[in-house]
Amino acid sequence: MQESLEEFKSILDRYPEKDGEEYLRFCDNQILRIYPQIRIRWARIYGSRWAHLLGNFADLSLKPLRVKLNDKYGLLIDNAHSLPPADLQQLIAILKECFEDEPLPGTRNS
Repeated sequence: MQESLEEFKSILDRYPEKDGEEYLRFCDNQILRIYPQIRIRWARIYGSRWAHLLGNFADLSLKPLRVKLNDKYGLLIDNAHSLPPADLQQLIAILKECFEDEPLPGTRNS
């Protein structure tokens, strides 16, 4: 999947407006295109509380992999074991890089 993840990064880098939930939906769709088996949820972070925004809310895991992307957004992966470890690490690194500029434009007052 190395090539698909490189393509994923390129697509995210070219995305014109990273405006909060719309950008999250775009990322979600792109990830599911590469890994249709993955169960992910996106969350808005309020201190120690993670409020779910979108994603697969059926069959929730009791211990999802929680990935803090920046101070505002996080990703929960309910079946992280379904990805090869190298792909999982690369996916997380790509997302953290894409979300490092924070807050995302259009979400400052959210």
